[in-house]
Amino acid sequence: MTEVSGSAAGRALAGANISWGWLLALGILMLALGVIGLGMSYWLTIVAIYWFGILAVIGGGIQLFDAFHHKAWKGVVWHVIIGVVYIIAGIIMIAMPIASAFWLTIFIAVALVVSGVMRIFMAFHVRDQGSVWLWVLFTGVISIVLGILVYGTITPPGADQLATAEGQVEWMRSWGWVIGLFVAVELMVEGMALIAVAFAVKSAALSSGGGTGNGGGTAPATTG
Repeated sequence: MTEVSGSAAGRALAGANISWGWLLALGILMLALGVIGLGMSYWLTIVAIYWFGILAVIGGGIQLFDAFHHKAWKGVVWHVIIGVVYIIAGIIMIAMPIASAFWLTIFIAVALVVSGVMRIFMAFHVRDQGSVWLWVLFTGVISIVLGILVYGTITPPGADQLATAEGQVEWMRSWGWVIGLFVAVELMVEGMALIAVAFAVKSAALSSGGGTGNGGGTAPATTG
């Protein structure tokens, strides 16, 4: 099933004149960045917070622009509120990246636990569908364990740690790897996916070209 769908995607991309070489290069680059990020997850966390902040400000600005562009829309007030909240959140993340990373890490821990609990409940609702419920149950337990582990790494700062920039950095190093680790793993997964797609495109292009070049197509009609 996976091989068929992968080859179908490869043929579709090959038909769209997608360069498999560029896909392969991009995939290797993202995979390499992810591997590098594993070794510097603390700094990757800081970069991610700044990036999230910039995206939030841009998103809020677009929301406001769209709200004033459609003044007659009944939901314009909520549109403006959402845009302002996005901009404020983005400014806070840019101005206070360490504090933002702290609360975002807590949010990740809570989200993992909540999603794990929901998956466990879902597993018991699909017990009549074979062994799939065991897999759902297993992933739910893993999410809860990961959430507990992430939450366990977070230590509230002391007054002495917040007093100096060095103290804040040392405090963040104890838990600041979490977001960076997530980003690094995401880069690696995305890179491997692009590499797989690149080889699928290459395979589809070779089979298509090979069929034509080796006489695999329909032979031209001859006239007597």
